[in-house]
Amino acid sequence: MRGFTLLEMLLAVAIIGVIGASVATAIGGVANQTRSLEQRTVASWIASNHLTRMRMLQRRNAQLVAEGRSQTRMIFADREWEVETQITATDHPWIRRVEVTVFEATDEDDRAGPYSQMSGFLGQY
Repeated sequence: MRGFTLLEMLLAVAIIGVIGASVATAIGGVANQTRSLEQRTVASWIASNHLTRMRMLQRRNAQLVAEGRSQTRMIFADREWEVETQITATDHPWIRRVEVTVFEATDEDDRAGPYSQMSGFLGQY
């Protein structure tokens, strides 16, 4: 008589099931890491763009930007983001410190993150 016994077949199916579950878990972990990396990359682009936009507007305006905190919502990469900007004074009267923090907007008033933070300086001249 040739072939496998029932016990051998059950053992083979159990081994294949354990391997399949391990592979599925690993693939899920890679998918989560990929999404996290994409969120941080897009948030970094948003922070850099926001700081560059502020520098360009400062060059057109003779007035130094006012100190304070502001929040802006925007759509980028098919998602809604919230950009929080804090402007503070420095030791030099012509220079301001700018902190840009980027969050992903999850619904009307909620947000996730922060996914990126960037600091920079704006000068009057």
